[in-house]
Amino acid sequence: FSVGAMLKENIMDGRPSRMKSYSDYEGLVIPPCGDFTPHTSITTRSPWMPVDHGSHASRRSSLHEELSQFMDYMAPTREEKSSSITKLIQKLAPGATVCPVGSYITKLYFPTSDIDMVISFNQLYPSDAKTELQLLEYKNSIDSVLQASTPLLRVTDATTGLEVDLTADDGHGRRATNVVSSWLRRDESGVIRSLVTVLKMFLSIRRLGTTFTGGINSYVLVWMVAAYVKLGAPERVSQGSNDVGDIISRMSSLHVGGRTSATASAQPAQAPKESAPALDLGDALLGFLRFYGRDFDYATKVIQFSTDNVRITSKPLSPGFSVGRYRTFSSTTQQYLLHITDPACPTTDMGCKAYGIKHARETFRDAHDALVELLGSTKTRVGRARTTDRGLLGNFMGGDFSNFVAERRRIAMSWKGRH
Repeated sequence: FSVGAMLKENIMDGRPSRMKSYSDYEGLVIPPCGDFTPHTSITTRSPWMPVDHGSHASRRSSLHEELSQFMDYMAPTREEKSSSITKLIQKLAPGATVCPVGSYITKLYFPTSDIDMVISFNQLYPSDAKTELQLLEYKNSIDSVLQASTPLLRVTDATTGLEVDLTADDGHGRRATNVVSSWLRRDESGVIRSLVTVLKMFLSIRRLGTTFTGGINSYVLVWMVAAYVKLGAPERVSQGSNDVGDIISRMSSLHVGGRTSATASAQPAQAPKESAPALDLGDALLGFLRFYGRDFDYATKVIQFSTDNVRITSKPLSPGFSVGRYRTFSSTTQQYLLHITDPACPTTDMGCKAYGIKHARETFRDAHDALVELLGSTKTRVGRARTTDRGLLGNFMGGDFSNFVAERRRIAMSWKGRH
């Protein structure tokens, strides 16, 4: 029973693994699991697919259209929820300050997502806050996770079952939210938002979307996508280049948006301040999967961010190496880890907790190859039949969405009942 197989089993069961003592393992494909485990051989229609979907669309435009349909379907409609929760939590004590952060503010969350908030307790200690929260009719359960790296209170809503994670405001949550929002505002094509949303669901379906199981959390995913998109790789993929050296060279030397500069090789790419050319979302998705699933060398490369720029550099071999202000916090024996710095704190290595990255990489590679094969098969009648109900994107995602659809409907009805 190999280390890779043990890690795969734990991921699919939603359990963490102890990986610090292992210098390497074999990457394995993680299939849909948990609530998304396929329970029947009957093919069900993907919930974002229009009823009259057919096979008349072209291969690539069909995938692009399905990505747009998925984005429309996933758009949350619960703006009033944050306001209700904020007002409720503010009953903790006079002057308590509560602020939602993360994906709720950046609009990268799902309708079934939990909400992250930061709270300034003032003179109220976390243990006292827990007592006060338990008195509110809103709560169902309160969990104190004060031994975590970031102490928090987890509030479970009695009506919807959704969780709200309250952490002490150390400033990072707000900074991180502001930096993500800034990059998204400059991404006028919307490709970053689209890729993050689709890939976040893809990873969640496989329990690879949280560092608890060693996966890629949504914050790290945002910056993986941003690095790929902003440094011009989608444009290169669209032009048909399959050479990783060429792509990395381009990502290291070109200004964001694909505009060349005589001094570009000496300058980091900066977040764009003007409109970028429209990108085909299908091309962008395939390019991301190929780049992080096959081409990117995790052992020798570092994705280095500051607040408004990004570059890919070579990873020095010395222990505790530094790249600019960046210093790795991960073991030098685990060279397989993704090294990517935090734009909100450039000295932090965000990838050091994603110890399941080799499984994520192998899953990206497998998904890329399967999607390419599926795109080619749509030229035939049998291939078109495979995508009639689930579509190209549904086949790429995999899994059974029945539980997700039911949970989304239940939450929507709960909020209607409350208001």
